[in-house]
Amino acid sequence: MIRLGGILTPLVAAYIRVSTDEQAEHGISIPAQKSRLLSYCQAMDWEIFDFYVDDGYSGKNLNRPDMQRLIRDAQTKKFDTVLFVKLDRLSRKQRDTLYLLEDIFEPHGIGIKSVTESFDTTTPFGKAALGMMAVFAQLERETIVERVRLAKKESAKQGRFMGGPAPLGYDHDPAKKRLVINEEQADLVRWIYDEYLNGERGYKGIVDLLDQKGIPSPTGRKWNTVTLKFILTNPIYLGVIEHKGELHKGNHPAILDRSKWDEAQRLLAQRGVVRSAATVHGGLVSGIVYCGECGARMRYKRVWQNYPCKEPKRVIDYYVCYSQDKSTPYMTRSKECRVGYKRATEVEDAVVDALRKYSVDTDAVSKIAGELLEGNEDKEPLRTLNRLRKELTGIDKKLERWYEAFEKGAISPDDLVERIKGLREKKKSLETEIVDVEARTQKAEERAITMADIMEVLKNFPELWTQASADERRGIVSNLLNRVNVFKDGHVEVELGE
Repeated sequence: MIRLGGILTPLVAAYIRVSTDEQAEHGISIPAQKSRLLSYCQAMDWEIFDFYVDDGYSGKNLNRPDMQRLIRDAQTKKFDTVLFVKLDRLSRKQRDTLYLLEDIFEPHGIGIKSVTESFDTTTPFGKAALGMMAVFAQLERETIVERVRLAKKESAKQGRFMGGPAPLGYDHDPAKKRLVINEEQADLVRWIYDEYLNGERGYKGIVDLLDQKGIPSPTGRKWNTVTLKFILTNPIYLGVIEHKGELHKGNHPAILDRSKWDEAQRLLAQRGVVRSAATVHGGLVSGIVYCGECGARMRYKRVWQNYPCKEPKRVIDYYVCYSQDKSTPYMTRSKECRVGYKRATEVEDAVVDALRKYSVDTDAVSKIAGELLEGNEDKEPLRTLNRLRKELTGIDKKLERWYEAFEKGAISPDDLVERIKGLREKKKSLETEIVDVEARTQKAEERAITMADIMEVLKNFPELWTQASADERRGIVSNLLNRVNVFKDGHVEVELGE
């Protein structure tokens, strides 16, 4: 507090927040809030220490620049009271509001005051009233989020573009509120698909060619493989809108026909269906090759055979067991291992030959796939998921009943806060458990999908291998195989991935 004319006057921190969506709302704008706070302080004869203004920030959390400055200043007791127009300016989440009150303001003797709401945080009832205001501020935010979600879903169903920069090939017509074709860019999109389907270039080759031609990317900067892949996988070019994994007929014209887009997706799946192999080690099977004698990993090693002669310089590539190489002690499995240096070309040729054999022996591949997927039909995660979702629905119904009881005056604010506290904690616990079970269920589903992809790639292996670049070949091998075992006698065994 400061002393004016012998009277102690509260020093006030005036907090203002407006989100992007609220800019145009009457009475919510920054000038409107500032005017009301100034008028209130003048009427109360209070002195403003500083204005804390978060322009364009949501109230869903406390990660706002001036909110963080407010917290720091409160911890050093630079003011006596925090003043705002309405509690939801401070936060729309009950948890955050109570955190500010109980962990930041109260311990430092700082009060809070709303211009439009009446509560006194120095009394138990006042605290309960504040808690209830925070509950309904949070409820309002959750309602807003749900309305936005439903609005986006409805927009997608009606085929409307979901916003953001227009994809390459289109312009946004604000008058018609729809995407229209930009013919020059649309020709570039068609060219990209044709070039990829031609099979001579992968992502990197097409990116390099676009840069060589001086064609600007959608961002105006140099092209990159991420941008190119987004174009090659974006279903918007079919004249549809994608939302949450579902496709809806769009109100914009298509740039590609369905057959070309489907063909591109098949080629994408075959050439890069799973993870890309690491290229830093150089070997075709680096990272998945093991010693068949001791079980240790094998490293890719380049040996300068006629060192220090450089004319000609003879370098031979090998795979060598870490136990024998001794370059990395913690990778050693057996100090007595003598599997020997295995020429990389011989190991890699054996791996490719094995994959070629699998490509024509579909019965063997089907049998292996069945063994790998054995037990994948476990229904327990699904039953658990259904039970948890049922419990969560029950919790939501109980919360709704308590809110209705409070609105009808059947229970006091103190009772409501006490009764919903345990329910909200239980709800949070259930939601966390559901996420975990869903992840396990999805993993099992992806495992089955991966095996289907592996079988598809194997079926087309000879053709793919001929067309693939060195990097793509590493990707194909690392995705098809789980492990390569190399034995002392030069025998090589491969294990299909899961």
